[in-house]
Amino acid sequence: MIVEFLIYGLVQSSIYGLLAIGYSLVYGVGRILNLAHGAFYLLSAYIFYFTWSSLITVPGDFGFLFGMFITLILIVIIGMLLYLLLIKPLQDNEVGVMIGTFAFGFFAEQLVNVYEPRTQSISSIWNENFVILGVQVQLHQIIVIVASLLIIFILMTFINKTRLGKSIRAVSQDREAASLMGINVNRVVMYTLMISAFLAGLAAVFYVPLDRVAPYLGWMVLTDSIAIVILGGMGSLKGSLIGAFILGYVRIYTAYFIHPLISSLMPIIVLIFILLLRPRGLFGKKEID
Repeated sequence: MIVEFLIYGLVQSSIYGLLAIGYSLVYGVGRILNLAHGAFYLLSAYIFYFTWSSLITVPGDFGFLFGMFITLILIVIIGMLLYLLLIKPLQDNEVGVMIGTFAFGFFAEQLVNVYEPRTQSISSIWNENFVILGVQVQLHQIIVIVASLLIIFILMTFINKTRLGKSIRAVSQDREAASLMGINVNRVVMYTLMISAFLAGLAAVFYVPLDRVAPYLGWMVLTDSIAIVILGGMGSLKGSLIGAFILGYVRIYTAYFIHPLISSLMPIIVLIFILLLRPRGLFGKKEID
């Protein structure tokens, strides 16, 4: 039981890490509370499902892998269009951005409801089982853990070492100073939203074969992401990663040792407690008046 808890908690935390870092990145750079973040996950799940189901009769693993590829390309394009058509025109109005992205999230939910309102599943091509310390672990779960942590490491290296990454850091630290230094702030924010959409898409294609495809997933993902980011500290990538592991293991612990239904309430409970006890989160910076 303990080994299962540790392994499955690591799977959940790895997915949370992808989601939370993407959400935190957008807030840290553009000060955008993107309420469409869950919609990125939802749309990715359904694009993946529809592509996979249309190619399921193709011999080999082509349908599954091609579905992943198409999903990631399309969700990045959707992220770019969301910024250009909705967020950019409203970016000087924080409430307007929140309302607009919330409306997009609601639109995405209704859109998938029209085409496939029922809960569906996707079969993984990595379904071999291995025994680790007496626990059966699916190859897909191992791939999720390794790939997610590797991608997070690559992203951190990209932000710290590349020219675009340094521009992202500069804009997150001081938007006006970055603009005066010749950095195209709007373009950097757009790229950041595209990276966020890409990470949400990765989380979807990694996790839905282990979970399900359903129209209500977007709001669950959004709630989890907000809880993690507030727990870790708004805009702190390190805090988001640590918060992802805390919430991931809290949820798995609750599901294993208390009750699965209570597990789904844990993001809200954690969110309320952190707002009451430490509103700026574990690694958030204190506001200076």
